[in-house]
Amino acid sequence: MPSRSELRSLLTSYLTRHPDESDRLAPVEAALDTTHGSPMTCTAVVVSPDRQVLHVPTPTGPGLPSTRPESGDRGPLSTALRAVHEQTGIRPADLCLTPQYLRIPIDIAPAPASITTTPDVPVADLRFAFYLAHTPGTTETSWGSLADACLAELGSKAAVLNGQAAPLNTSALIYNSRGEYLLHLRDMREGIWAPGCWALPGGGHEPGDRAPEDTIRRELQEEAGIVPERLEKLLDTGIQDSDGLTMPVRTYAALWNGDPSRLHLTEGVMLAWFPPDTVPRLRLGGDILDLIHRHTRTPAHG
Repeated sequence: MPSRSELRSLLTSYLTRHPDESDRLAPVEAALDTTHGSPMTCTAVVVSPDRQVLHVPTPTGPGLPSTRPESGDRGPLSTALRAVHEQTGIRPADLCLTPQYLRIPIDIAPAPASITTTPDVPVADLRFAFYLAHTPGTTETSWGSLADACLAELGSKAAVLNGQAAPLNTSALIYNSRGEYLLHLRDMREGIWAPGCWALPGGGHEPGDRAPEDTIRRELQEEAGIVPERLEKLLDTGIQDSDGLTMPVRTYAALWNGDPSRLHLTEGVMLAWFPPDTVPRLRLGGDILDLIHRHTRTPAHG
């Protein structure tokens, strides 16, 4: 069940993108201090590669998967994912976040003023956008146009959804002219991925990134001040995030001949060069050995 502080945080992030809606959503913010029980419903806007939107039957016609939070939900986004699974059979692993909205709602719709003070009636609907990461198996589903009436109120917010899943996380296999590989020793801290392991530098998509290459270049610059001499796509894969969503990941091969001891790290413990035959002796995070093997077999590297 999402906490009030989590709901306020989502509302704040949403209003940062849509400051012109602050007056419209003022009753929602006020209701978070007074409403008991579950003050929100959570809805999923699932868009296919051909820009069709997932529908479910409702008493008034085709609608969007929607439900109220339950105690087992990690947060509002996971509530929307549960609605999709329960009402259509599509699993979270079949879906991914959209580059346009990530984990921020595409829309927050307040309830009519006449019912916002009614006990146990949701004061708003949080709508989250997802793309299909995989074609669902044998699930029978209904799809409609982005221009359908159930999305009409979203207007330009829905118009930017192209349905094309894109890498939202990037990493870099950095190598030098001597054939060594640069690895990043991660902090030994609970709650992070691969604590205390040697891993590849990288990070996630941010709203200002136009393409995955922008993401990895920004991450390398921000984390360590590294500007690659050459950057080439190496591999596209997918991992599951904490909500069970598929997260597309793109790994790049990056040529850099610098001295890591002269870098100022903003994350992690250190960066160091390793020859390929030393890497198997390290405590590694991720499929680094497979990536090195793949890289050594590429024509450009050879």
